[in-house]
This record gives sequence, C-alpha cells and structure tokens, in this order.
Amino acid sequence: MLSLLRLAPVWLLFSVQVGYAAERYEMRNSVPRRATLERWMRAADADESLDMSITLRLEQAEALAALLSAQQDPQSAQYHRWLTPEEFAARFAPTPEKCGAVVDWLQGEGFTVRPQVSGARVDFRGTVARVERTFGVRMHHYDDGGRTPLANENPPLLPSALADGVAFVRLNTFPLAEPQVRTTLAGRLVTAMAPADMYVAYGMRKLLDSGVDGSGQTIAVVARSDFNVSDVTSFGQQFGVRLHDPVKAFPAGSPGVGAANGVCQSIRNPRQRDLCIQGEEAEVLLDTQWAAAMAPGATVLVDISDADIDASLTDIVVHHPEAKTITMSFAACERLDASDRDLFGPLYAQAAAQGQTVVVASGDDGADGCLDGQHRGVNVLASDPNVTAIGGTALDPGFDASGNATGYVGESVWNDDGGASGGGVSTLVTKPAYQSAPGVPADGFRDLPDVSLLASPSQAGYVMVLEGGVDITGGTSAAAPSWAGIVALLNHALRADGLGALNPTLYMLGRQQYAASGPAVFHDVIRGDNSADGVQGYSAGVGYDLATGLGTPDVAMLAQALGATIDTPSPAPTPTATATLTAVATATTPPTPTPTLLSSSCAGDCNGDHSVTIDEILTLVSISLGDAGPSGCAAGDVNHDGVVTIDELLLAVRDALDGCAG
Repeated sequence: MLSLLRLAPVWLLFSVQVGYAAERYEMRNSVPRRATLERWMRAADADESLDMSITLRLEQAEALAALLSAQQDPQSAQYHRWLTPEEFAARFAPTPEKCGAVVDWLQGEGFTVRPQVSGARVDFRGTVARVERTFGVRMHHYDDGGRTPLANENPPLLPSALADGVAFVRLNTFPLAEPQVRTTLAGRLVTAMAPADMYVAYGMRKLLDSGVDGSGQTIAVVARSDFNVSDVTSFGQQFGVRLHDPVKAFPAGSPGVGAANGVCQSIRNPRQRDLCIQGEEAEVLLDTQWAAAMAPGATVLVDISDADIDASLTDIVVHHPEAKTITMSFAACERLDASDRDLFGPLYAQAAAQGQTVVVASGDDGADGCLDGQHRGVNVLASDPNVTAIGGTALDPGFDASGNATGYVGESVWNDDGGASGGGVSTLVTKPAYQSAPGVPADGFRDLPDVSLLASPSQAGYVMVLEGGVDITGGTSAAAPSWAGIVALLNHALRADGLGALNPTLYMLGRQQYAASGPAVFHDVIRGDNSADGVQGYSAGVGYDLATGLGTPDVAMLAQALGATIDTPSPAPTPTATATLTAVATATTPPTPTPTLLSSSCAGDCNGDHSVTIDEILTLVSISLGDAGPSGCAAGDVNHDGVVTIDELLLAVRDALDGCAG
C-alpha cells in the first residue's frame, strides 16, 4: 500500500498529461532519453544554431509488409523483383502534399530547409530561439563523453494538421551511435589474420579460385569520417590482395579525416577529441579494407556524411541502389536510443524492398550493450527485423609454423580483454516470424545476433593499415564488413541482382541444418558466453544462441545451399518493414508467409497497444510486490530476469507519461 501511495502523484500527473495531449499535438517519442537531469550542464544560448530533421511516416504499411514477404517467396511472382528508389517512393513515400506541408510550415517559421534527399525526411537548420518558439521546447546542453550536445528537454509541439504525417522530430545533436572498432598493439601478437587466412578458415578459397570474387558487385560502407586511400592501397599490397580503389561519396561536405570537422569537432577535451578522431578514422579504414578483402573483385562505395550516419544510409538507399550490400559498424543502446528506430526503420525497409542486404555489427560489449554495468541491452541499430545482426567469435585457424592458417579448427564466443560479442533480447521489437530454429528462445521478442564471424582482436585479430602502419584490430565492426564481403560473393556466385533481407533464408537453412535435414552451412559455436562488466550474459549452445546466433559460415557450403534454395519455396516469410510499420508473429515452428501488423513494445505495454495505461502500471506494481507473476506483463520485465524492479517500474511510468519509443 505504501508503494501505491507514493505513486499517487504520478497518477495525477499522468491524467494531466493525457488531457494536455488531447489539446496539443505532442511528439512524445522525440525527447532523447540521454537528456537527463544528471547529464544537464546549462541552458542553450538563444543564438546557437543546429541541424535538425523531421521524419514522415511511410504510406501503405500493410502493402509494404506484403511486398517484402512476396519478394522472399520463390512461389510469388514478386520473388526477387526489386523496386527502384523511384518505384518505392511512388508506392510508399509520403504524399507530396504531406511533405510540402511540413516544408512550408518550417519555412514559414523562418527555418532554412535543406534540399530533400528522401521524400520521407525533411532536414532543416535554425537557431535555438527559433526552435524553442516554434516547437514549444526548452533547449539545453548535456554532458556526453566530452561532447556537449544540444537537446530538447520536453516533447516538441506540431500543428495538428501534420498529426497523421509526422513520425519523428529530431531536435538534438547527440551522436546517433558510436564506432565499434577495437585495436590492439601489433607487437603483442605473433600471428593475425590476413585475407588469405580468412579465405582458408571460412571456406572461401574454392569460390575465389573458381573466379567468384564479387566482380560486378558494389558494397556500401556507412561512414562519417574521410580517409586516405593510400592506406587501402597499402593494405592490398602488403597482404597480397588486388583491390579496386574505393569510391567515396559525400552527401554534403567532407567531415575530414577522423571526422575532425564532424562529430569530433565539438569535443573540447584534447585527449577525448584525439580518441574520437582515431576511432572514426580506424572504423572507416577497417570497414573499407575488409569489405574489399573478402570480395576483392567488388567495388567498395564509402558514403561519408559530415553530419551523422543516418545521412549516409539515406544517401546509399536513395541514390545508390546498385549497392546490393550495405555494412554499418556502429552501435547505440536500445534502452537509451530507442528513437533511432524511427530514423533507421523506414530506410531498412526501403533497402529490403530494393534488394539491398544490410548487415550491422551487434556490438562489442557483450550483454552490457548499454555500458552501464547493470542491465542487459542490445544495439538498437541491429535489432530491426530487416537487418542481419553480426556477432563475434574467437577463432582458431590452425596457424602453422609460418603463421599461415591451415583450416577451421574451432571457435568460441568472443569474450576477452578486447570486448565481447553483442547479443541478447530486444525489448522493443517483437519476434519476427522467420526467427525460428533450434535454440531460438520462445521469448516473444527479436533475438540478436543472427550470425557471427571472427571478432576477437587477439584470437586471432585482423590486420589493417592505419596511417601507413600495420595494426591488429577486431570487434564486430570487423565481422560486419567481412560478412558484407561474403554477401557480395554470394550475389556473384548466384548471379543475383541482390538478395534483400537475408534473415529468412539464413534461418531456414539453420532450421534444416540443426534438424539434421540440411547441409552444414554454419559452424555451430557451442563454447563461451558474452557476460561483460558484471552483467550476466548468454552461453553458447547447440543450434542458435544469444551470443553467436546461428554460428559462422562455411562460405562455399552456404553458396551451394543458396543455389539449391533459390528456386525452392521458403517456409518462412520475410521480416517486416520495421517495428513501427508492420508486425510478425512469434514463431516456434515454420510459419506461413502471411504478413501481419507488428505492434511496437515499450516498458509496461502489457497488451502491445503501444501505450501504457494506469491499469498496466498497477499490474506492474502487483508484480513488483510479489502479488502476481511476471508473465502477467512480460513487457514490464525489461531485462527479462523474471522480476520487475523499481527501476523498471519507473521506466514504465516514464513511458506512460512521455509515450512509447522515446
């Protein structure tokens, strides 16, 4: 009873907010969760300027879900018939009237609207004073690891006429994500993996020797740092791989090498700024070198944004549909950066419809994906159903006396001083129908990762060239671009014009293999776990597990199996457009390919209707007090540990007040 009395002021505030929302159109999902009182530094100056964006809702969500399903169904007339960006815009982009209304309103308020890259997004710039007056917000500076980003502390207000068209408003300058590259001192290691070693360990040599090298394929790298092409050239020369020169694309201006004029520019502490520059430069070079090395005949397009990675991904999806593989090695905390789904989900859906496969690093901090040492968390950029999340392993390639790999000896979950494989259970995205295989938990939510590859920087580590010198590196940010190269090889081997969202096929093959009825396309990783920083992780096991997914590939076997599958009906549908667009049902057996609507989930949303009511809060209180079991509201048990804590209860109260997916 005492707990309920203490919550009484919350009920009063909740009812006031409900009444207020009925009168004013609030974008409750558009307040960054990192903008907390603990991080507050000072109020923003009225004459400060910032870049912002408004994301509009895609049209015809159910039709988009049906299309994505049909594109992955060999029995459908739409199988692998990809859309062009123009066709996607004509069918699913917001109407010109809705987009024009947003542009007219912003310009009428005195903002500078940038040229539109996508019909589903409007980028604009203005001063703090104009932002506060137009959107009814208060802008402040917050501490963020040496940066002092601007952010709104309360929900922005929009004209009611825009209510059904706008999905998300970004009025903050928090970086969307961080690079995941992990480097070590080369002198610590006697041997490390060169490209030729990877070819041997993962069964690629046969394909490469037969001429399957990714020729004619384009791999796009999402980046926010420029780089020196000479480092890529040197990498190829030193490690015996003939690579095409990478192609650079700049949606706007160049942020400079190491993003010195981009995301690192605002960091005042010299040491932290240097670390930022080193990390951004190392990331783009690692991604470029290893995407190219794993598919040496392919062209690597490095799309470099002077703002943030969303601008880079937008440019790739809208302007470079020839890039049938996209790799992204950045991570953000799903718990703190849930609104990233609103930015990236529509882009992932468009990429899938256009036949582009998106691979995303699962993260380098094990089960502690939010780096708080308290609760399990996953990478929000990798939890979307339309991307393939790449975890990490430690690899034994059977090095001989000369330091050359001799074959595949074995792997374990990557977990050492350099980091650990990101993996776990999403709290925001319900289980895609395709995610069914031996070992997949019946938890009702999206599980990460999907597959894995070598990630440990010390067992055995990847070589790379950085500023003219050879470094040893690792992380899932090495595994992701390497997997991107593998996908380019698969496209070449199958003479495919893209494979689109790859997960339905991967899980189908996993179901067959682990039921002993299909080829062994995956190395099953059964040793180790991804516990990190005091956060209990997940153990590897037979079949799928939450540390390494389905396992790592035998690339030649995977290509052969895909060749046999590409004309055979798939028993599982494609992932849906995005958590905010469509839904897929929880599946423990191969589901039928009927698309359904996906209801987004948030803390305390017991019935999945994308809102948190007083009754649901009371249910959580009963669970917290021990008067009811956690099964009464699975969404309230945010970290899936079987109890509802005070912190989780407060998280649900916050979502009741501020809205889900904030």
